[in-house]
Amino acid sequence: MSHMNNIKKYYEDNYKEGYPDYYIQGWENKTAQEMRFKELVGHINLNNKRILDVGCGTGNLLEYINQKYTGFDYTGVDILPHMIKIAEGKKLKGKFICMDLFKNNPFPNKSFDAIFSSGIFNLNLGNNKEFLLDALEVFQDLSCGVISFNLLWDKSPDREDKYFYFDPDEVEQLLTEKYGMSWTVIIAKGYLNNDFTVQLKKKQCS
Repeated sequence: MSHMNNIKKYYEDNYKEGYPDYYIQGWENKTAQEMRFKELVGHINLNNKRILDVGCGTGNLLEYINQKYTGFDYTGVDILPHMIKIAEGKKLKGKFICMDLFKNNPFPNKSFDAIFSSGIFNLNLGNNKEFLLDALEVFQDLSCGVISFNLLWDKSPDREDKYFYFDPDEVEQLLTEKYGMSWTVIIAKGYLNNDFTVQLKKKQCS
C-alpha cells in the first residue's frame, strides 16, 4: 500500500520531542483518546488473549489494557520508528515491532484472538474505503475472535480536508454484505461527536 508513505510523513511532521503522546498521534486530548480505547475494547474479555495492535503508536492502548486485564500476549506494530522507540522506552509488558503489516505480514493465520486499530484510517488518502477493505482482509486472516477499529464520522462538526470521514450506516451495510456470513458487525456511536467504533466478531473460528 503506497499510501503508507503519506501516513508516515504526516506523523513524522507531527512529531515534537517532549510533547504528550496524544498530540504526536494526532488526537485532541488524553481524555478523548481513552474514551476511544474504552469503545475499542468494549466488553471483550482480554484476559489470557493474544492481542495485535495495528498502528500502536507509543503504546497507549497497552497502558489502558494493563489496567484491566492480565495474562494476555500483546504485540504492537507501527510504521513510525520514533513511535516504537517511545513505546519500548516505557518498559511495558508487550512486544513492539516497527513494520508495515500490509506490505510484509510475518504472522501466521489465526495468530491473534483480538486485533485493534485506532486512527489508522483517519488521513484522507484518496482511497480510504479501498484501504479499509484491504486492511480488513489482512485482519480477518489474522484474527480468530474479534477485530475492532475506529473511523471518523461524516457528521463531525469540525471536519478538516486532511482527514477522511465515513458514514456509519454505509459502513455497517457494506461490511454486513461483504462479511456477514462469517462476522457479526457492531457499530458504536455517541461516545464522541467526531468518530465511531466498528467491531467485527467471528461467528465461528476454524
